[in-house]
Amino acid sequence: MIKKAFIPIIFLLFSQFVFSQQMKLEIDGNITFDNSMYYITEAGNDFPSSIETETSIYISVSYDNFWDKKFNPNQKWRLYINKTDVNWNPDLILEVIRTGDGNHPGNRGKTNIHDGTNYHNISNNPAYFFRGKDEISDIPISFRIIGLSITMGAQEYETNIVMTIYDD
Repeated sequence: MIKKAFIPIIFLLFSQFVFSQQMKLEIDGNITFDNSMYYITEAGNDFPSSIETETSIYISVSYDNFWDKKFNPNQKWRLYINKTDVNWNPDLILEVIRTGDGNHPGNRGKTNIHDGTNYHNISNNPAYFFRGKDEISDIPISFRIIGLSITMGAQEYETNIVMTIYDD
């Protein structure tokens, strides 16, 4: 009786290790537009049409599963990005760009990362941003807002950025 119950339990545990490909996405830093304090000194002048973040935030992709890290170290992945608006003006366009390749843990060579080096509009629907292979840490990304105008009035705008990683 114990032997019959033991076999399905072993199979279920083994299938979790074989079929799960868990990757972890970590984000370090804050998105701030500190250079957004513009002053209008003359009638007829408007704000600059776009502002960029002064600092980057850093994304790290790592294995959450020991077995994948040990036996499947070249796992391919794709990163998708979207926003969920809290208080956002539809005339504002939020864009993102990958500004570097990041680092490969243990200095085992060049990182294997592709796409994302041109500005990409962030919409409310998830869209492909960039892809990579294996673990990569400290991938710098920056943001830009386009469409600012004095006619919008003084108001705070807020949106949430959602990043999702998929194995390829």
